[in-house]
Amino acid sequence: MSKLPLTGIRIIDLSHSWAAPHCSRILADFGAEVIKVEYPRRLCILRGAKKINRNYDSQPAWHQVNRNKLGITLDLKVAGDRDAFVDLVKISDVVVENSRTMVSDCLGFGYSDLTKLKKDIIMVSMSAFGHSGPFSNFVGYGAVFEAVSGIQSLTAYKVGEKPQRIREMDVTNGIAGAGAVMTALIHRQMTGQGQHIDISQLETATHAAIGEHLLEYAANGTQIGPTGNRHRYYAPQGCYQCRGNDKWVVITVRTKQEWQRLCQVMEHPEWITDSRFIDSNSRHIHHDILDRFIEEWTSQRNHYEVMHILQGAFIPAGAVLDLQELKKDPHLRARKYFREETTGSSRTFMGVPFRLSGTVGLPLNRGPDLGGDNEYVSREILGHEENEGIIRNDSEIGTAYDPE
Repeated sequence: MSKLPLTGIRIIDLSHSWAAPHCSRILADFGAEVIKVEYPRRLCILRGAKKINRNYDSQPAWHQVNRNKLGITLDLKVAGDRDAFVDLVKISDVVVENSRTMVSDCLGFGYSDLTKLKKDIIMVSMSAFGHSGPFSNFVGYGAVFEAVSGIQSLTAYKVGEKPQRIREMDVTNGIAGAGAVMTALIHRQMTGQGQHIDISQLETATHAAIGEHLLEYAANGTQIGPTGNRHRYYAPQGCYQCRGNDKWVVITVRTKQEWQRLCQVMEHPEWITDSRFIDSNSRHIHHDILDRFIEEWTSQRNHYEVMHILQGAFIPAGAVLDLQELKKDPHLRARKYFREETTGSSRTFMGVPFRLSGTVGLPLNRGPDLGGDNEYVSREILGHEENEGIIRNDSEIGTAYDPE
């Protein structure tokens, strides 16, 4: 098996929560050695609220977003731990952090400080609103970005109804962060120069989710409102209830031919010549009526059955799957998307949505136990005789849910 493409790249991950850890997780999946640095007195929110029986080491969300990483504990306010971090920076390529603006600088580990330790270091700061501008001192997370960015002006089912959460901003921003790191690594390879990447999660959310809508408003003065599950041009399109508890199928009709085939499949050929449905614009006008007709048909059938019937007639359709169904999905299983942990345990992880030629498979190991790699990093990577970051008792551990 060929080496993974990021083999030899070392990344220090100071981040917490979801977006920035997802950035470094993507890089770890493709071979980077990612060393997760945790502050034991305030653990990441993904480690949960309980310390009894090391409950913080058994959280599925933690294992997923921090898989394939080493884990150490350091208190960057303690002299010995600071020295260990300094030595680690000197032999690393990238530092990822997502604290509020100026936290790294106040600790003495801002970008200008890091460049004195390693001239070509790459630093990625993934704060809520970036390190400049009037919002730079504010904190935020996915729900805030959805609202402030304007995304929620589009996420209701209809104009005037309550906006819906999409809950994908952390993942989207993590992908943006990983792309930025790759760009910086290529730039360093070409020029020998590192750089500070100042990512505003608000801006990446806006760019990724509604960029075309902002452009349309800027160019044409047109403000698009929420369309729910419908399409601006295709009709009908929607998510329709099927037989069973909370079972649904999505259907899109793009062309006259697809509409005619749908009418035939549903055994209503008279709709083909019905003036209400004669073209896409007419079907848009009478979309509510069409939705009722279609759901009368889908509600009598299993969501898989509807999908196969319509796909067999070359009409775009897909069953909406819950987690149990998704894990059993034959397409994902044929693609070997779900992966067992490399250590041979029974844990199953989501894979990655693309494959690279020349690599047989990606290693997948659960996120690290708290301080689980302290000794390895201290002795084997840094060459220290002392084991920095050691946690001596539970009183030194605090969770994100503890009072300040």
